[in-house]
Amino acid sequence: MTKTAILGWDIGGVNTKVARLRPDAEGWVLRTVSLPYEVQREPGALTPMLLAAARDVGAEPGDIHAVTMTAELSQAFRTKREGVGFVLDAFQAAFPGPTMYVYTVDGRFVGPQEARAWPLSVGASNWAATASWVARTFPTCVLIDIGTTSADLTPVIDGRVAAVGQTDPERLLSGELVYSGALRTPAEAIVQQVPLWGGQAGVSADGFALIGDAHLWRGNLSSDDYTCRAPDGRPATRLFAGERLARMVCADRDMLDDSAIDGIASALADAQVRTLVQALDRLRARWPAITVAVVTGLGDFIAADAASAAGLATVSLAERLGPASRTAPAAAVAWLLSEWLPSSE
Repeated sequence: MTKTAILGWDIGGVNTKVARLRPDAEGWVLRTVSLPYEVQREPGALTPMLLAAARDVGAEPGDIHAVTMTAELSQAFRTKREGVGFVLDAFQAAFPGPTMYVYTVDGRFVGPQEARAWPLSVGASNWAATASWVARTFPTCVLIDIGTTSADLTPVIDGRVAAVGQTDPERLLSGELVYSGALRTPAEAIVQQVPLWGGQAGVSADGFALIGDAHLWRGNLSSDDYTCRAPDGRPATRLFAGERLARMVCADRDMLDDSAIDGIASALADAQVRTLVQALDRLRARWPAITVAVVTGLGDFIAADAASAAGLATVSLAERLGPASRTAPAAAVAWLLSEWLPSSE
């Protein structure tokens, strides 16, 4: 195991996370940070943002970098190959020198040249890093990692990652990737009807509210967790979340009281859990030995509800890692590289 500090990266299209793993006399010290940053809005700011994130975790010039990414899916790029190349260019501009290792979906570390040659092997590799790391402690489980935008449901069997899919389309096909997150998912992508005045009302499909508004209204997310721009541009508070939810049925808060908003928010949250339970049922049909779900991410509370509804025991990474569980892929890839590198590094 290396004795050099490692920065683990999870470079996303809307959030970038970094974890610094530093050797200490009593073991290892882990420090993490997550920064909201949308590549599509300001692609030229990626290199400065990477440098700022590194400073925030106390990086030093001799640190080694372990990289995962999902930013290649951003609409800023026409292809994933282009996106992977863009991220690698920005990263090498920020941290020049032979200190960069990129994690692949099949569990290897490669240099930037090989990463450029095989973009589908390194794009969307963050789930594989977290699952490989979790497999050390929970050899048979399903890892449910729910971020702002999507949910990864990764089976781990007998200490190995047993995912059927590797690319995003393959994982969507297998049910191991569900595009339902804790914050950014449009409300109309989750439900077509919500309870209203004793009946069921259809919902407007005009981008009035996000699932994050339902979770903010219900108290499962804080204003600080709401890191994207709200659909109406107004603040991320419970008051304005209620207004956005009312707009789902083309109403406003003069027309709907708190109980009506409660009904809409609960319908959204319940429907999201049902979607995840369906995916878990598919996964468990392939792997009936799975009885435990390890949950993490901003939406770990959603993952826990879905796991319970699917009849699984639940283990929370937050209880073991604390706030670092919100940046699990970055922490995981740092740990994996620390074990992979020779001790002389």
